Parts: sequence; C-alpha cells; structure tokens
Amino acid sequence: MKIDDLLVMCWRSVLRNRRRYKAVVIGIALGTAGFIIVQTMGDSVEKKMGEHLELLGEATVMKAVWRNDDNFHPGEYSMGDVKKLRAIPNMMAVAPVVSVPAIDAFFQDNEWNPGLIGVDQEFWLTQSSQLKQGRLIGATDIVGRKKVCVLGEDVVKYLFGKEIPVGQSLGIGSLKFEVIGLLGGIQQNDIQRYIVIPLTTAQNLFSGLEKIREIYIRVNNWNDVEPIREAALRILRNNHKGYEQGIDITYYPKRIQKVKSTVYLVKLFVYAALGITILLGGLGIMAVMLSAIQDRTREIGLRKALGAKEDLILLQFLLEAVLISLMAGFIGVIIGVLSVTIFKGPLGVQISGLTLSVSIVSGILFTAFLGIASGLYPSLKASRMDSVTAMRFE
Repeated sequence: MKIDDLLVMCWRSVLRNRRRYKAVVIGIALGTAGFIIVQTMGDSVEKKMGEHLELLGEATVMKAVWRNDDNFHPGEYSMGDVKKLRAIPNMMAVAPVVSVPAIDAFFQDNEWNPGLIGVDQEFWLTQSSQLKQGRLIGATDIVGRKKVCVLGEDVVKYLFGKEIPVGQSLGIGSLKFEVIGLLGGIQQNDIQRYIVIPLTTAQNLFSGLEKIREIYIRVNNWNDVEPIREAALRILRNNHKGYEQGIDITYYPKRIQKVKSTVYLVKLFVYAALGITILLGGLGIMAVMLSAIQDRTREIGLRKALGAKEDLILLQFLLEAVLISLMAGFIGVIIGVLSVTIFKGPLGVQISGLTLSVSIVSGILFTAFLGIASGLYPSLKASRMDSVTAMRFE
C-alpha cells in the first residue's frame, strides 16, 4: 500500500471516530496552547513580575558611593562618569544625585527642616515611589534649571496640612520654588521627607550641592545585576585613578535571590500544570487507541487474513495516533497564537517573532512525539493479533 493511500485511510478513520477523541484533543490542544503562551510571553511576563516584586525591595537598583572614612578620599563623581555608565548594555537608568539631609523650608506660617535632593529625569526609574498628583521633574526642567520641586508625603503633611500643594509656592532657604508634583505609593523612608528639585538647579543655587556623591543605577533584569555592577566598578575606578579603593557600588543580592525564587516557583508550577495536562492527553490517546483496537478486532483479523503484514498494521494505528496528536497540536497552536495576540496589549509585553516561531515548531514536534509514544503500545498490540482468533472475536 502506498504511503499516501495509508495516510488518507488513517485520516478518514480519525474523522469517523472524532467524537471518541474529542476529550483527548481538547486536553492536548490546551496543553500546547499553554506551552506556546508561556514560552512566548514568559520572558516579558517574568520581567513585569520582577518589576512589581521589586516594589518590595528594588532588587535591581544599585548605588555608586564613596567610602567616606579616614583611609579614603570622599571623592566626587562627574557627568562624564554618568555618560559612560549609561553606555553599558542592558542599563535601564543612571541617575546622579546631590543632597543635603536638612534645609529650612516654609509655607505660609508653617516651617520644617526636610531633606533636599537634586536629581535628573532618570532618577524616577530607580525608585519605587509613584506620582500621586501633578508631574515629575523632566528633561526640560534640568536643561532650563527651573525652580520647581516634587514633594514626599511627610513634607506635604508637615508644611501644607490640608492645603493642596500643587501649584503653590514653597520657600526653600531664601528661594521660592513652584510645587509641580506629589509622590505617593510605596516610598522609602528617606524620600518621604525630601524635597526633590532639578539637579542643575541644586548645583547652581545651593552651596554644598555641587559635587555628585552618589549615582543610582538600575538594570533591566536581576540576572544583569552582577555583570553590570562589575562593569560599572571598572569604569568608575578607571576614571578615578588613585582612589580605586574608595569607590564602591552597593547592591542587595539577598533581595535578588528572593525575587528569583518567587518567580521560579511560579514558573515551575505553570510548567508542571502544563506537563500534567499534556501527559494526561497522551494517556488518553493510548486509552482510546486500545479501545479502538478492541472495537476493530475483526477488521484487523480480516486484513491480516487478506495478506496485510504486521508492519503495515502497526504503521496504520501508529499513524492514527500521530494524526490525533497533531490535530490537537495544530488546534493548540491556533489557540496559543490568538491568545498571545490578544493578551500582549493588556499585559504590556513585547513578543519576539523568533521566540513565537520556535515555540510553535517545538509544540508541533512535541505533539508528534507524544502521538508516537502513546500510540506505540496499542499499535504493537494490534499488529501481533492472531488473524484466526481476531476474526472469531465477537
């Protein structure tokens, strides 16, 4: 028998018994669709999960500092350092910072001594604080050296009370600044009690804020923290010859490990669920194929009596099992691709065409292997039947 005739015969047999295979096809299709979704969107979703989990600890944020003790010069970073750090691959943000722990501030009759911090537009990418009202300091504020400020929650509480701060004029030292934004959400304790102004304004108008003592660094992914920290240290130490031992970049490896553990547990659970679903589909194919062989025992006996060889019987039932699995796989591919297309927008993730193609091919190949593995035993059983006994089967 020609292979094309055999394929047509097997396909017609599968279609004729499609109701019997319905539950199996659904199980394998859903497993395949889940595999494609997880593989395609996994990296982007993992990154998103990491960003949200970092609100608990900012795991990918580091800080370049000077060791200010008796042995090391306190040092000063420059915008040249910042520019070189920003050129490192997979760097999300590099934010130079100048600050003083306390400064006189007043609004109407209220006075308080909050901290003052000068930043540029990339500073906000290194913080878990969110904008509650108004706007944040941007690039135009930096270039224009504008007298504007953003306030932490404690500053608003102690200086403004029930007043609406945005748009008001706040006294800082002997100068007046316009309040353009308020911070909310999860805030570090220090940012709550700080007034934030443009870096260039701070360096130009306030004594003691000319020198950049700290640089906040944030990378794209927690896996990049260690290599980027090493690269950043090399750049800074090379730029400050003679003070290499005074430069350090602080980071939090324990926080990274906790975030990794949480994400990996979620991924392990998802893959385990998908694996069980597909495995049950394979066992389902085996069960329905064994049932089909029992129902077609006399057909098998008649074919063997007419001269069909064991290899042909085995190949027929094995092809049927593979066709069932592949049919489920193609349905799963369609569901998976549609799901990825629908959910990538709401989830805000980027999809790689190469990753999607690889996951589709992998899913199809796996379902073909599943069909072979689950259909091999029933096919062997069918091919080894005795023709006389099979024809007498009722």
